Amino acid sequence: MDVTDLLLQMRLGVAIQLLKGAGGRVDLAAIEAMALSCEAEGKQMQAAGRIGEAKRLARRADALNRFIVHGPHPERLVAETELPESYWGKILMVLISGGGFDHAVCLRSGDEWHREILRNTRAEIADLGFPDAQVHPLGGAYAGFDSDGRVLIWGASDEYGCCDKDQAASLIVRAYPGRAVTIED
Repeated sequence: MDVTDLLLQMRLGVAIQLLKGAGGRVDLAAIEAMALSCEAEGKQMQAAGRIGEAKRLARRADALNRFIVHGPHPERLVAETELPESYWGKILMVLISGGGFDHAVCLRSGDEWHREILRNTRAEIADLGFPDAQVHPLGGAYAGFDSDGRVLIWGASDEYGCCDKDQAASLIVRAYPGRAVTIED
């Protein structure tokens, strides 16, 4: 069975179930071409000021590229940490389960409120082709890059409580090897 079309339609959850269950074939060249197309279109969206769409396409390209490298392993298809260089603001630790995921812990940043980070993470996972996956908040905090290049973690979410800051630091260190991470409080 060829599951390439499912991957090209960003139905990663279904494609992975088929690959793991009955086996199947994948045209990796077609997947690579789709990833390149997403990257190119994302750059056009970025240039046009359509930041949300550009970010969405970049995530799709990243997921497809990760599929090429890692195969049908959902935990490896989703970026573990999204914390842009020079960021200063809220972070939310989430657990992704079901829909092909065992129990993936990820760290997300952005937006004005922790609940918006959660909402956007749920939309991200569904958009990547895992509509049956559940995304649960594990607590929040704040993080930021200081002028010395360190990443600081402090505080908590009023809505979801405090995340495990040691685990958040570990996730950040994996995303930024060699970068000092300091927990303040």
